[in-house]
Amino acid sequence: MPILFLDLMNPNVTKVQRTAYDTTGWTEEDLRDGIVVDSIPEPENSGKLSMLHINKDTKEMWYEYEEVPKSEIEILRDENRDLKLALAESVEAQQQDKIENQLAIAELVETLTTKGVL
Repeated sequence: MPILFLDLMNPNVTKVQRTAYDTTGWTEEDLRDGIVVDSIPEPENSGKLSMLHINKDTKEMWYEYEEVPKSEIEILRDENRDLKLALAESVEAQQQDKIENQLAIAELVETLTTKGVL
C-alpha cells in the first residue's frame, strides 16, 4: 500500500510531497508522518503538470494542474520568433517610408517642372 507524505513544515497544506511504495526496512518513526492509502488515482493526461493533493482526515485525493513551464530552448525560440517578426515589421515600415519619400520627391519635381523652375 502506498504511503503519502505531506510537507512537515506546513501541516495545513494538502499537497503530497513524496510517495513511498516500498517501505521495507522502514521504522515506525519513518512511517509516523505518512498517510497510508489503498491506491492512488491516475492524473488526467492534460499536458499539464499534475500535483496530487489529499485531505488528511477523509483521505480524499485529487489533482491540481499547472501549465508546464517552458524550457530555456522554448523561451529562446519564442524570443527569436518575436525578434524576427519585429524585424520584418521594421523593414516593411522602412520600405513604406522609402516609397512615400520617392513619391514626394516625384511630386516635387513635377511641381517644379510645371512651374518652369527646372
